[in-house]
Amino acid sequence: FKVGRKNEAVVSTQSTGEKPACDENKIQLFNMRFCPFAERTALTLLAKKIPFDNVNINQKKKPEWFLESGGKVPVVVHKGKYIPESLIASDYLDEVFPEPKLNPSDPLQKALDRVVIEKQSAMMRNLYPIFAKMPNRVVTNEEKLQHFENLVAQLETFEEELKNRGTPYLGGQSPVMADYMIWPYFERIEGLPILMGDVGDKFVLPAHLEHLHAWIKAMRSTDAVKAYGFSPKRMATLTKIYNETGGYDDALKESSGM
Repeated sequence: FKVGRKNEAVVSTQSTGEKPACDENKIQLFNMRFCPFAERTALTLLAKKIPFDNVNINQKKKPEWFLESGGKVPVVVHKGKYIPESLIASDYLDEVFPEPKLNPSDPLQKALDRVVIEKQSAMMRNLYPIFAKMPNRVVTNEEKLQHFENLVAQLETFEEELKNRGTPYLGGQSPVMADYMIWPYFERIEGLPILMGDVGDKFVLPAHLEHLHAWIKAMRSTDAVKAYGFSPKRMATLTKIYNETGGYDDALKESSGM
């Protein structure tokens, strides 16, 4: 499986499509290419170098067979069983394919890392209204700016966490599960200054979050993120096209190479 900005090795499955066949001994990932939660599991697979078949699901034209799996991405399929939810699926992969280990072996450290994941996941309450099209209402730029200010305030705790750990990643000298589970949010945050156009300069992460900026740079250097992650420009372009047209395939095609 290869994913790159110039080579999208993906299958966009329409509602009329049949369920793709899969070897029971191989991992299959039901994915949506720019869903932050599905990205968590894709990064886990890539970081652990687990071969897998990727099936991108058009979330606006979900095939009937996919609805039987719960209708949400990501879903890992292994040995004929469906494993939904990004963190559950990623934990499963880390246990079944133990090398390289992403979760800490120390139960206490694993618990502390989960606290970090939960705290940072809460930022979606402020991030989502900025970059996503909200149903039945328009979010003004003033409201979006307030959400961004709230988000930055939330990030102060992550800045402090990184400062206290004193290492490039939450896992020390190499990334662990916690790093990969929260990374997708930051791809979207980095795209906000471009997405917001004329007022984009108001959506830039403050320079005083120096440990956070260093962590973002370190994550961008990892093999998994280099293979799968979106540049800020592409994230902004994908989001804009998808929000305006609902064109899943068009968004991928028109943003390729960015």
